[in-house]
Amino acid sequence: MRFKQRGDGRGLDEAILHHRVALPLMPEGHPNRPSSLNNLANALSRRFQERGDGKDLDGAIEHHRVALQLQPPGHPDRSISLNNLASALSRRFQERGDGKDLDEAIEHHRVALQLQPPGHPDRSISLNNLASALWTRFRQRGD
Repeated sequence: MRFKQRGDGRGLDEAILHHRVALPLMPEGHPNRPSSLNNLANALSRRFQERGDGKDLDGAIEHHRVALQLQPPGHPDRSISLNNLASALSRRFQERGDGKDLDEAIEHHRVALQLQPPGHPDRSISLNNLASALWTRFRQRGD
């Protein structure tokens, strides 16, 4: 992505635009629809990080939720969608302080970890994400 290389916000906007144009070309049941939803959501999350518009973060969470719904238990990419959604919810908790977001993030991180047995290449990421969310909750609430 041009944005990552040069910090060009126009490139990020253009990426989001193209993700939005591509999405209707992959109707329900299309095998790439969950991936497309996650890509759009990740780009919206990145734009939120750069510009701070809460609508981008809310949109990212909604797209991650839909992607997760399209990846039922047993789907090989379900753990990725769980982690993506959980990370966005954690970010929203940091911005708005709603404990429900953090609790939901922890729940999704736990499920993602269960889907990644020892030796899974993404297990360390899930462990780290869960540990960070639990640490945040402990600092906030002491539990």
